[in-house]
Amino acid sequence: MNGRFSLIAIAMAGALGSCGVPAPSLSLRSADCDAQFSSADVVRSPDVFFMASSMADCRKPELRFAPFRSNALSYGFVTPRGSNDEPWQTHEAKLLREEDWVETLVDQVNSLGEQQELLIFVHGYRNNFHDGLQRAVTVRNLYPYAVPTVSIVWPSRKRYLGYIYDASSIGWAQSHIDRLLRRLVHKIDNVTLVAHSMGSRALIGAVERLNLEDEGAAANIRKIILVSPDVDRDRVLREKGSVEALLHGGRSVTIYSSQEDFPLRTSRRLHGYSRLGSSDCRYSVNYEERDRGRYGECHLGPDLPGLSIVETSGAASGGFNRHSDVFDTCIGRADLKAVLTDEPTPWRERVEPRDGRTGYRLTQAAYDAERDDCPR
Repeated sequence: MNGRFSLIAIAMAGALGSCGVPAPSLSLRSADCDAQFSSADVVRSPDVFFMASSMADCRKPELRFAPFRSNALSYGFVTPRGSNDEPWQTHEAKLLREEDWVETLVDQVNSLGEQQELLIFVHGYRNNFHDGLQRAVTVRNLYPYAVPTVSIVWPSRKRYLGYIYDASSIGWAQSHIDRLLRRLVHKIDNVTLVAHSMGSRALIGAVERLNLEDEGAAANIRKIILVSPDVDRDRVLREKGSVEALLHGGRSVTIYSSQEDFPLRTSRRLHGYSRLGSSDCRYSVNYEERDRGRYGECHLGPDLPGLSIVETSGAASGGFNRHSDVFDTCIGRADLKAVLTDEPTPWRERVEPRDGRTGYRLTQAAYDAERDDCPR
């Protein structure tokens, strides 16, 4: 049934891909955004910064973002307005002038003293401004203190059948993301990058280019975390593949994959070969591995210092898509928190190495024996 649904979705996505995106309405394009700008003086440590290449929608008092591309980039911050128990249940977004945005962000990082760090999050397929913000907050909350955080927002159509639109838009947004990362690593010397799903494409591309253009500044990227990355697996993990660029300079790189990830199964059908976020062996470029089947744990990667590839299928999840187990389960968030804060991960089990390749799997039983809490 799932396979039949995927094939139908692919056919419909292909048909829709032949259609153009309608132009935004005149009222959206002509709306005056001046009232949405704020003074940088009101930004506080709980706030989350954003850079958006989606079109700002200033037609109502609340700032929103439409699913259209815009080269007039929006820089701003989001303030939680909810209760003490659920501070991000409601929130308010405001714009800043680009120079004020950069200066305020750098000041926040510098105010942390020895704990200086910047977290940058890139959202994935079928995520809008709000979705990306919520994921960024989930990651930021795993730190023991308020790490300055940037949510990079690109124009997703937020539709199941919008995969081709989204794939095209993340490619279109690449140069904007490259420019932002290049600017920030010149000012901040401890940067952690986290990307989900399709956002991993832009993150990998940005790091590869930065390595080539400015190796010294690129060294300020200390950690890279790819969650359910919708990227060709072999292109990243093969000899001289992208993983070597990601690890360059002694970085820590963590990749989360799963054979239960339904959206990545659909992506694989569109692309023909295995995705980095999937551990399924049936579509591997290493054809001898295909006999290992769906549960063969083909997420294993080269045995290189700093690299951890973690299979998350063992996470206790009640969801259908299983595309966000790292964010949505206790063991997933605990593992992500440990990576962010350099803590041990006793719930990981090492997979038997094959042909010099290594990896891990999350084990729910080991987590339950170790802890009785659930990171939020």
